Amino acid sequence: MRASTGTERVDIGGGPQQTGLDIPAVLAAAWRERFRILLTAVAAAAVTFGIALFFPRWYQAQAVIMPPEESDLLSNMSLAQRALTKFPAFGILEDYFTPADVYKAVLNSRSLQEELVKRFDLMHTYKKKSLEKTLKALKSHYKVKLNPEGTIAVSVEDKDPRRAAQMANAFLEELDRYNIEKRNSQAHRTRLFLQQRVADTDSLLRRAESVLRAYQETHKAVSPMAVGSGDASAAADVMSRKLGLEVKLGVLRGYLRDDNEQVVQTRTELEALNSRIATLPELQTDLARLTRDYKVQEQLLLLLTAELEQARIRETMDTPTVQMLDVAEPPERHSRPHRAILAAIAGILGLAGALGWVAWREGRQAAER
Repeated sequence: MRASTGTERVDIGGGPQQTGLDIPAVLAAAWRERFRILLTAVAAAAVTFGIALFFPRWYQAQAVIMPPEESDLLSNMSLAQRALTKFPAFGILEDYFTPADVYKAVLNSRSLQEELVKRFDLMHTYKKKSLEKTLKALKSHYKVKLNPEGTIAVSVEDKDPRRAAQMANAFLEELDRYNIEKRNSQAHRTRLFLQQRVADTDSLLRRAESVLRAYQETHKAVSPMAVGSGDASAAADVMSRKLGLEVKLGVLRGYLRDDNEQVVQTRTELEALNSRIATLPELQTDLARLTRDYKVQEQLLLLLTAELEQARIRETMDTPTVQMLDVAEPPERHSRPHRAILAAIAGILGLAGALGWVAWREGRQAAER
């Protein structure tokens, strides 16, 4: 009785009939047909490689920038460090984010993509009839990656290696342009606000100076710097800090929501300062009170004038906000198609198909016997 790895059943005549796959027989047949099997695999790989030669070549270029500094986008305006908590144009960001997150959001924004479409005439390049389809195609050909070391890489692929490099660099150029415009726009609004406050404070200072001078001339009093210097100076310092915080809070509310971290912190500081002011002793004389008011307006004017000058400088700044680490260069080798990989896969499939055919043939012959 012959041993077999397959299963047996009894037919109507009572004799055993093999229905399973005889593995040793299949292996033996595969060995006999080894040259044909290998030839099939090689032919499949060669044909696939030849077809892949006609596939369009895509080239990938990459540009890398240094980790963004706090002063680049968020801290250039010390009174509005978190002015970008919500970006209607770029979607809703998380409540907590880093400058790198903001950079990535801008690079993935629709407005920046549209600039690239116009700049490189991508509707014609991608052969699309609508802007939406062109943007969808563009998204599939570029990516923004935050590397573990903090750098930001922008990769763009295109059939033209030079255009791929130009587009990768253009993404970062548009990011820098947006940063500068945003910074200058914020500085412009801050300058207008501070200009008005400086004008108002200067008017109040002149009025306080006139009232104080008139009081001195009427009562033959000494100069304000010599009277009540201790209490007046202390009160003036506290009051000027209070007014400074009120100015800061006004600027912040022009950019941020009321529940923003920095708005809440500034409001808390202002409330604490108001509580401290409530505990200060009342000045006893009219001259001391007038002197205090004069000094408060004087110190506040100095503070606002300094802030105004800083805002004017920031408004006209055109220094780059993006520090290039690696400028994208036209790649020498294409990134896809991977002809060798495609040929290898085709060869493996051809080998598997040939083995499957041998097994099927052996099974059929065994059934006929």
